[in-house]
Amino acid sequence: MLKFRHSLLQALLVTTFVMHAAVAQQKPLLTKLAKEAAAASLVVGHRGASEKCPENTLAAFREAVANGAQIVEFDVYQTKDGAWVVMHDDTCDRTTDAVAHFGRKKVRVDELTLAQIRELDAGKWRGEEFAGEHVPTLAETLEAIFPACPMIERKGGDAKALAEELRRLKVLDRVIVQAFDWEWLTKFRAEESHCVLGALGGKDLTADRLKEIQGTGADFVHWDHKTLRVEDAQAIRQKGYLLCVYTVDLDMAFVGAAAMGCDFITTNRPARLVELRRNGALRRPAQPSPAGK
Repeated sequence: MLKFRHSLLQALLVTTFVMHAAVAQQKPLLTKLAKEAAAASLVVGHRGASEKCPENTLAAFREAVANGAQIVEFDVYQTKDGAWVVMHDDTCDRTTDAVAHFGRKKVRVDELTLAQIRELDAGKWRGEEFAGEHVPTLAETLEAIFPACPMIERKGGDAKALAEELRRLKVLDRVIVQAFDWEWLTKFRAEESHCVLGALGGKDLTADRLKEIQGTGADFVHWDHKTLRVEDAQAIRQKGYLLCVYTVDLDMAFVGAAAMGCDFITTNRPARLVELRRNGALRRPAQPSPAGK
């Protein structure tokens, strides 16, 4: 079994080399990320630095960037009046004072206007030191994250509307857009083909699911690290995709993800992962020569 695993890892490293060469002539941001990840996995702050700060707030995003995360992930919904705001859940209940503010439960994001959402406190639930943090807009979030790379996960909202907003903000070539809804991702690509796109998933990665991903036009696969096998990582590589895993927080899992060839690692603990990267713990093994060379 150990010999089998070793041979799979060797094959994975070969396909890593081939894949990075293939993306070199594609989207500039994709090329940049692939080049930076070739030496060691890149750090993705999950909803910002969410172990330390209230998730999906400007405080969390700024902390992740200050920690040295190369990529910062966050979630977006559209409000009742069409604005794009940053929120993970479809309701405001868990991460704001919406229940107390409106006097009811299950306060949905898409039932509120931007003005109503701006009335909410999105930080106090994590501690008094974060009181006053508001639910940020997409534009505010991008400003807080640049020059790191924003990774936008669509939770709710229209594909055309998001493409138009990113076009209006003139950031299409500076951001990543990803979604669990692959039909939505396909629609977004039809509206705008300049963005780097990611297909999110978490179930067993079958051959049929890989074919579905191909149909979305995604540039990378973002998968649950708890279900991803070495063989799956190899299959993803052989299809020419970059590979990201979520949500990894333990040192052993960090090192394991890097050894499996993950280009990006999503974590609630970006400071720790950055430290390990700087210390060489996420460095890729030397690329083996292809057979017969």
